[in-house]
Amino acid sequence: MRIREWIRKILCAAMILLLAAGTAQADGVSLTEMSLALGNSVVRYPAADGIADDTLREAVDEKMKAGLDTDTYLGRMMALISEENLRIETSWEGAVLGDVISCVVSAEGALADSRSTHRWTWTNIDLRDGHEISLDELFADGEAARAALEEYLDFEVAPELSAHLANSELTPLPDGFRLERTGLTLLYPVNRLSTLRDRAGAVKIGWNEIRKYLDNGEDGIPARIGAAEMMTLDDGSAERIREAAESGRLPDIPVKIGDGLKALTDHYHMLTDPDVYEGGRLFALEGACFRNVFLMTDFLSEKWDDSIVQGIRMDRGCAWGLCIGETAREDWRAALGEPDAETGLDADQAEANRMEPGACDYYNFGNYQLRLYCNGDGILSSIVLTE
Repeated sequence: MRIREWIRKILCAAMILLLAAGTAQADGVSLTEMSLALGNSVVRYPAADGIADDTLREAVDEKMKAGLDTDTYLGRMMALISEENLRIETSWEGAVLGDVISCVVSAEGALADSRSTHRWTWTNIDLRDGHEISLDELFADGEAARAALEEYLDFEVAPELSAHLANSELTPLPDGFRLERTGLTLLYPVNRLSTLRDRAGAVKIGWNEIRKYLDNGEDGIPARIGAAEMMTLDDGSAERIREAAESGRLPDIPVKIGDGLKALTDHYHMLTDPDVYEGGRLFALEGACFRNVFLMTDFLSEKWDDSIVQGIRMDRGCAWGLCIGETAREDWRAALGEPDAETGLDADQAEANRMEPGACDYYNFGNYQLRLYCNGDGILSSIVLTE
C-alpha cells in the first residue's frame, strides 16, 4: 500500500484537532492547525482554508504538503508507534501575509533513525497562482542581493555567534527561508548552523537592513506582504504604532508584556546568562525572532520562576516605520507628535541601562509606555515597550 494511502486511512480513524491560527485575511484565506498524536509522538502542521478557486486550492495544498514534508513526518510517527523510547514532535509558525503564505515547520526527535536531531521544512506560496516563491523574487537584482546577504552574514552576524557552537557555517546562503512583515529569516540545516541546544539554526534580517536590494515595486513581494509598511514612516504609521503598543506587543516577537518568564525560557531557552540593568534583568533567548531582542524583568531574587515580562526591548529591526539605526528623532516626532516626556541619557546612565548615550522620548499608549531611544546623533538606537 502506498504511504500516502496508508496515512489517509490512519488519519480517518484518528482524532484530528483543528485549531484556528488567527491569520485570516480580508479575502477569507487563513491557516488552520492540523494535529495528530500517536504513541509518544505528535505532528502539527498548517493547512490553508478559504481558497475559493478549486484549482488554486489543490495547488496550494500540494505545495504545502511537499514543502513542509508533512507526509514524511506522519509516516515516521506511524513507524515509531511501538517504540517506547523514540518519538518525534513537530510544531509550526506562519501566516497569510496579504496574498502570500509563509510557513515553517520545526521537527525534532528520531526523524530518520534512533538519533535525535532537528530539522526545518518551509514553504512560501504566492496565492495569485500557487507557485513557490524563490528567494530571488524578493529582490530587484537577485545576484547582487545574494552577494550582499552573504557579506552581511560574514561581517554582521558571524561576530555575534557563540564560540561554543558545534556548527557555524553561515555562507553560502541556505535554501530555506521564511517571510514576515518585519524581516527575512534564513533557515539552516543543523550540520551547517546549530544552536547551543544542537537544534538547526536560523538568522533573521530586518527588511530595513537590506532595503536597497529589495524589489520596491507596488506589485513586488515585499510590498504585498506588508514589509514596506514596516519600513516606512508615513501618515498611517502613528495609528499602527499606537495599536501595537496598546496590545502590549511589538511586531513578530512572540511575547506579550505580562507573560510568565519561566514558560518562555523553558520553551525558547536562554542564549546567554541574564544581564543586569538599572532596576532589573535583561534576558536574551534563542531563536531568530529574538536576535538583538531582550526581555526586561525584575531583579528581586536569583530565581525568576514567578517573574513576568515587564518590558520588550528591540535593538535591531523595524516596526511600522521605526527603523533602528535609521530613523531620526525629528522624523518620529513629526509622525507621533511631541512625546509625553523626554530625558537625556549620559554615559553613566547609558552604561547602567546597557545602552548608548543619547536621549529618550516617552509615549503613553493605554496601559503601556513606548520608549524611543536615540544615540548622540539623534538616530533611533532602541525601541522599548514597558508596562
